[in-house]
Amino acid sequence: MGFTKTTSITALGGNLIIDFDADSSVEGHVTSDTFEPSKSGILYLVEVDNTANATTSAYLRIKDAQSAGAAGTLVPTWMFVAAPGSKSSYTFPDGQPYGTGLTLWCTSGNAVDNATSPAGAVIVRLIAS
Repeated sequence: MGFTKTTSITALGGNLIIDFDADSSVEGHVTSDTFEPSKSGILYLVEVDNTANATTSAYLRIKDAQSAGAAGTLVPTWMFVAAPGSKSSYTFPDGQPYGTGLTLWCTSGNAVDNATSPAGAVIVRLIAS
């Protein structure tokens, strides 16, 4: 498992999800738990730390989906970019609702069918309900 989930962190969102090495390996349904396999909620914050890649952008892709597929075949619901050697944060004060769960992966290109992982570790943090 390449991510962690912490519950009850703030009144805003109850889940902090961290993927310490986001790449083209799809992390399926990171907002789920054993008792609630289909979990709707609200996404409030996305942070993409691409400081390990000095010359390549990182494209975080998030899909409102329970099941994982393969990078290059999934069409993301949202896509966020962090420039080379930088960290980018995206906040949604009113939140972005999702219906079944969040599945995520990260690539080094912005084409929908891109399946190339960034060379260095990209750290992704999400706050969701």
